[in-house]
Amino acid sequence: MKYLTSSEYYERVHGSWIGRVVGDFVGAPLELRTIKTITRRYGEIDYYPQEINLNAVNDDEMYEIIALLALEKYGLDLKSKDIALEWVSLLKYDKAVFTAEKVALNNIKSGILPPKSGTYNNPYFDFIGAQMRADIWGQIAPGCPEIVKYYCELDGSISHSGIGIEGEVFVALLISNAFFEKDIRTTIEQALRFLPNENESLYTRTVKKAIEMYELYPNDFRKAREILIYEHWSKIKKDFINLEPASNTERATVLKGYESKIHVLPNIGIIILSLLYGDHDKEDSFGRSICIAGMMGYDADCNCGLVPYLGLDWVQRKSQ
Repeated sequence: MKYLTSSEYYERVHGSWIGRVVGDFVGAPLELRTIKTITRRYGEIDYYPQEINLNAVNDDEMYEIIALLALEKYGLDLKSKDIALEWVSLLKYDKAVFTAEKVALNNIKSGILPPKSGTYNNPYFDFIGAQMRADIWGQIAPGCPEIVKYYCELDGSISHSGIGIEGEVFVALLISNAFFEKDIRTTIEQALRFLPNENESLYTRTVKKAIEMYELYPNDFRKAREILIYEHWSKIKKDFINLEPASNTERATVLKGYESKIHVLPNIGIIILSLLYGDHDKEDSFGRSICIAGMMGYDADCNCGLVPYLGLDWVQRKSQ
């Protein structure tokens, strides 16, 4: 049996949430920018790339706050429908809703409730949105993977399906496990046990591919990213496009365009690489991982915000 005191739990959740906000601020100016643009404009990032506005709220955080409010309102028997209706009530539609969440919200307003709200006319069902809002479920259930998975699947089904939901489960499990396990590789392996194996899941396969790239290029995150994106992800994306019927032009168009940079697969690859390469810096693995995630681009604010798996004890360490 594993235990945390109330003060330990508070400090670790506090650290994780502060880490999420820090990561969002680092990644926001880098989101969807090319590697060339990031390198030319910001060079080797080791701090916030732009001055931050402490009054700004990232849309990624809004969903997690709403999920907590729904949990407080409805209790442990919370249903997907309950969270979905809180979205309708509380989200600032013009500021916080994009891609899969925008489709889902329109579906919900039309009376299409979860899980159908996550799949009906939704070309973004396996993009990053569910993974983006994962960490809150890991924070509420430290060391309780079955509970974490249960709530992630409830939440994820509002706007996603398949590997889109797997992303939420996996990242939340990383955080839940990290309350008691400090070794990153062990935490990753623990989280993978709750996903389908690599023969059944492209998500699992991508996590393992990122680990493989790290092992091949342990001192060059840019090379590892290059192969992960331009060989592994590009092939999967091409297969996705080829599988689409001619009638489904929206899905194919999305996958062919810049919006494919917010698909869940390349971004979980970036998160895994950031965690592994950042762990080299024993003095500040937290900060280094966030900066590496930012320099690798794609959905940078989501990725930088989710890296704070390492932030669980960061605030406490910094105060000592």
